[in-house]
Amino acid sequence: MSLEGRDRELLDGLLRRGVLRTMERLEKLCGGKWGIMSSSVREVQPVALLQTFSRERQDCVGACFQSSSLVPLEILITFPSGGAAALAKAVIKPFAERVKSQPDLITLTIGEVANYIAQSVLGVIADEFNVMIILKTPEVLVGPKAQLLARSFSRYDGRRDLLLVSQVDIFSERLEAECSLIVIVNADMVRKLLAAPRG
Repeated sequence: MSLEGRDRELLDGLLRRGVLRTMERLEKLCGGKWGIMSSSVREVQPVALLQTFSRERQDCVGACFQSSSLVPLEILITFPSGGAAALAKAVIKPFAERVKSQPDLITLTIGEVANYIAQSVLGVIADEFNVMIILKTPEVLVGPKAQLLARSFSRYDGRRDLLLVSQVDIFSERLEAECSLIVIVNADMVRKLLAAPRG
């Protein structure tokens, strides 16, 4: 399947709306102004994506989600380790005293931020296409991006699945964070959703 320009624009818009919901939640959680500098959606081949990611040596913090609904999909959301640490510090700052003894604060916090993003984006998509998408509890992972991606490919089937990648740059008054979203979704399901009439 190859996405047409208008379909890509639609998905770009839905992604942006979903991430903006997350930014609103972060503003309420830790204050300050949060926003998006850029976002985009593109369709890629897995071999090319793995080759690109294999050149990135630094560790990432990521969260892998699977759906347990009528819309089968898998999402991997990653942050470079430096950006993850800065983002986690900003998020937990209002609660620093209460959580300072908690181990693995960065991975736990990034897992929660990734959960915000996944739930917000899929919530917007579910509303747009009038479908139910329920995510299972995410698995939080640390390691090179190619390694995290390889784990997410455990269910990928090139005969039926579509691989979408989005790069989202979010910022607040004190930080910038690069976020990658990789989505594996059934291509026939995407065709049906995009072709269905919407109110």
